[in-house]
Amino acid sequence: MDFRLSPQQEKVYEEVGALAKEKFAKRAAKYDRDASTPIENLQDLFEGGHLALTISEDLGGAGSGAMGKDPLLYLLAVEQTASACMSTAQCLHIHAHGCHYVDQVCTPEQRKNILTPVIERGALLNATGSEPGRTSRGLYKLITEAERVEGGYRLNGVKNYATLGAEAEFNIVFAGRKDIPPPEGHIGVAIPKNTKGFRVIDGSWDPMGMRGATSPNLELDNCFVSDDYVLGEPGVYPNDRWQARFHLGFAAQYLGGAEGVYNTLIEYLPKRGTSGDSYTQLRLGEICIGIDSVRWMIYRAAWLWSQGDLQEAELYSMKSKHRAIENAVIIMNKAAQIAGSSAFLADAPLSRFFRDLRIHTLHENMDRTAATVGQAALGLQFDTTARL
Repeated sequence: MDFRLSPQQEKVYEEVGALAKEKFAKRAAKYDRDASTPIENLQDLFEGGHLALTISEDLGGAGSGAMGKDPLLYLLAVEQTASACMSTAQCLHIHAHGCHYVDQVCTPEQRKNILTPVIERGALLNATGSEPGRTSRGLYKLITEAERVEGGYRLNGVKNYATLGAEAEFNIVFAGRKDIPPPEGHIGVAIPKNTKGFRVIDGSWDPMGMRGATSPNLELDNCFVSDDYVLGEPGVYPNDRWQARFHLGFAAQYLGGAEGVYNTLIEYLPKRGTSGDSYTQLRLGEICIGIDSVRWMIYRAAWLWSQGDLQEAELYSMKSKHRAIENAVIIMNKAAQIAGSSAFLADAPLSRFFRDLRIHTLHENMDRTAATVGQAALGLQFDTTARL
């Protein structure tokens, strides 16, 4: 494995890093305060060509994503974005995964229809499987119902945590067929914006952290979706373990958020006058070591996706995500010890990073992830998509 970034990877890392420092960091407080989608940031990413990273080159993208030619490329953009604004990074991550899924499972005509607007004018995609109560039911036992009718499906249900749901040109929604149990009855559809029977529920997003990653509830009320927008064969998402192909997108966000805490401390501690304190130096050194340990796990996991052993890549991605979450929580504790209470005013950058990291790391069940890795180590049956 070559630990050096390729010229294209270096370019993305530097370009997105510059956007993060010069623009995203300055806007982050406003998006957090208003709980508003970071549209200006996403426009900047589009103008830099970074909204098409997970679209194949034949359509004008960069060919990244877990199943692409360069799995690491888009993760670098997510990481650098999260170092300034975790909400923007979540929006980029969700959009990138939606694009990658369409790119990999759809027909050529569908790919052109859905992804060309992304390339040409920065259209956004969303992908939502979550819905109220799913944690207790399991990943694929969905209440949102898809009934087969002439020419397509009629959908009814409520989805939640729909990042970019109000802004997306296409909302990719997963549902269960009324007449077929999962996994074969699990289907994905792309719902064009302003489709009859599709509604974003106003006022359904007001969390403590990740406020700019606006993720409202969606209501589907006899919403008809034609066969032209049915994505892949029924059951393709669970049967091909697509959920495991998105582990690293979350891990890159936790890494970037931890880097944001570190960068904030580097600027803040000299102003506080404690940079010469031995305990300050100790804790900062531990934070730095933790970040580097996570970085190289994620980068290696991305490399494994290009080596052909999907199960190994899936398992190592789970390990990387687990370590990224664990490290983020440890770093928050160590950072608080050396920053002091004056660094945590409501509108301070450190306060925002702490709220965002604490909320966002709860997205995953660390115990379930570790148990899955343990099952694999013992030679038992395991599921790399398990996260609930």
